[in-house]
Amino acid sequence: MNLSKWFFANWYDVLNSIVEPYVIPYRNQTTSKCEGHVVEIGGGTGANLLFFDKAEKITFIEPDPYMRSILSKRIHNIKKPIDVLPNHGENIPLKSNSVDSVLCTLVLCMVDDVEKVISEAHRILKPGGKLYFYEHIKAKSKSGKIFQLLLDPFWKFATTGCHLRRNTLDVIKNSEFTNIKYNYFNLNVGIPFTIPNISGEAIKKKEKN
Repeated sequence: MNLSKWFFANWYDVLNSIVEPYVIPYRNQTTSKCEGHVVEIGGGTGANLLFFDKAEKITFIEPDPYMRSILSKRIHNIKKPIDVLPNHGENIPLKSNSVDSVLCTLVLCMVDDVEKVISEAHRILKPGGKLYFYEHIKAKSKSGKIFQLLLDPFWKFATTGCHLRRNTLDVIKNSEFTNIKYNYFNLNVGIPFTIPNISGEAIKKKEKN
């Protein structure tokens, strides 16, 4: 047993409850827009479950066995076809051009290879399909960058791998996705420092006839 990962998974909902009231609007802006067959990369413990209003089928990609165990118990009350796969976002076992929506919510900070995950999201989406994302990213201000630099080592240890200083937006902008729309904002969760966030969507370009 990996005690740090077990502890983080079992206390995740308690920790998340502190910031969840601030996050709900951005779940509505992303998760609630997902349509058809939806793939959520990093399903965690199922924080988005109640927001999949338009989804017809949901596939969760969740490699953490402790998170996956909690998630698997929660999906029983959801009246939609749901699969929970134990894979990493860098290697999704789904066919190319096969899903309608892909969702990333506060997970690209945790993956090993952001570029590969975004590439996999693009691969599995049907032409015209959408990637929805809500992530915290690297700060723009000098004081924010210093704060993140100082906190990052402890934060990665406490959260079993969350990086505070990733340029996730640049990765999405430099990917094959088009029509990228996003909001950049500083989220205030009641602590002295705000957290830089992005929320948005991007489209897999339709093939020319």
